[in-house]
Amino acid sequence: MASEHRISTWAAARKRVAEAVATTRAQYPGRPAPVDDPPVPADLLNLLCRLGVALVGSGETSQGVQQILDRLSKRYATDNIHFMVLPTAVFVRVRTHEGSAVDMLDARVGTLPLDQIAGLYKLIDKIEQDAPPPAEASADLDKILSAKPGSPPLVILLGHVVLTVGIGMMLNPGARALVGYVVLGLIVGLLTQLADRFRLLKSSLPVVAAAVVAMLSFGFPGALAGGQPQQLLIPAVATLLPGAMLTNGTIELSTGSMVAGASRLVYGINMLFLLAFGLFVGISLLGQLQTVPVSSAQLGWWAPLLGVLLIGYGHSWRSSAPQNSVGWLLLVLYITYLAQFAGKALSGPLTGTFLGGLVAVPAAYLIRNRKNAPPTQVAFLPAFWMLVPGGISLTGISELVLRTHGGAASGGLEVIASALLSVMSIALGVMVGSGLRASYPPHVGPILDSIVPRAHLPWHHTADARHAADARRHGDPDSSG
Repeated sequence: MASEHRISTWAAARKRVAEAVATTRAQYPGRPAPVDDPPVPADLLNLLCRLGVALVGSGETSQGVQQILDRLSKRYATDNIHFMVLPTAVFVRVRTHEGSAVDMLDARVGTLPLDQIAGLYKLIDKIEQDAPPPAEASADLDKILSAKPGSPPLVILLGHVVLTVGIGMMLNPGARALVGYVVLGLIVGLLTQLADRFRLLKSSLPVVAAAVVAMLSFGFPGALAGGQPQQLLIPAVATLLPGAMLTNGTIELSTGSMVAGASRLVYGINMLFLLAFGLFVGISLLGQLQTVPVSSAQLGWWAPLLGVLLIGYGHSWRSSAPQNSVGWLLLVLYITYLAQFAGKALSGPLTGTFLGGLVAVPAAYLIRNRKNAPPTQVAFLPAFWMLVPGGISLTGISELVLRTHGGAASGGLEVIASALLSVMSIALGVMVGSGLRASYPPHVGPILDSIVPRAHLPWHHTADARHAADARRHGDPDSSG
């Protein structure tokens, strides 16, 4: 009997404890079970990776690409995707309840044609508006990237020549140098097109092009340069100068993207030394340099203005600008040039490059959504390339090369230091211009609306939301190449 009583007492005690535990759990519910992150469809992941690689090819900074991809991923209702963008690859980390998965896609070095860049940003606008199925958006991206250049090879070659002449007239409007600009622009344009077909020439194009330019410039100084062959160098190899790479690298370093910024700077500096080595090879093959009387004949004050016009048409033909957009490109180019000219007259070249970079971003942003106007990035890139920040760097290195041959050169190291300051000034100008655009929208927009109405295109209905972040793309805590 005693044992049976102890068992019943023990059972009653267990029952009372269980009831107390149940009451406590009811009053203080435990931590809810973790919610699994939603799976990311493979076609969406592939689309975002490919868009990131295409944006790298459009001249965006790494931080700008990452911001665009973040917005697009959230548009597809996914918040468990994280991106890391480098100039040569796009890394994606997907968080799941089982851990994290990392994927990547290689990015090529180079800039897409302007018509492909325009199509890319229109596709981004379409995704932000409608969020089409990823497979459909990927098919649209395939059509954009696989399309042939809008300009045939002969027009691209003509654009290269016109661009060379335009840059030459803007930097050195010498009457005797026009022949040299045409000849060297034609030869470098042919070498560039041949490099697209032959891999060996593509890898050695900077050295080969610079060597040929040096041999012709210094070998025929009277016929091609009016006695100043060194002034032919920058316009002739302007399309090979890493100005955009150096400037974007400076912007990325200043905004905390240290790996991307350092890699761009190293690549840009290496490209400059390859060009300098080509100059050294070309001059060495000539042996003793000729000296001819220097011609002082200049074309006049109008030559740089005509040069900007030629730069606009040259870029539009060479880089296959979108149809009917050349007028808008010229508007941005002239605004940028006038700001650069005013700054140079006011305080010197560094102030000029700073003001040019500062004005280029708001000017490109202002024309968005107008009839036949290209996206902001397309309008910005030619103005960015016109500033040619790497040109002074090549000048400094070429002076050091000429010193080894007994040329009259002085202050080569000072010129290189000035070049680095020039790169920093344009980068700072682009960042400040982007920040001003984000904080203070241009007040001339309503006036421009009354002159040229906005285009009513499907992809522009929600473009304002995307363009609010355009300024950050070009350097504002998060602007060519």
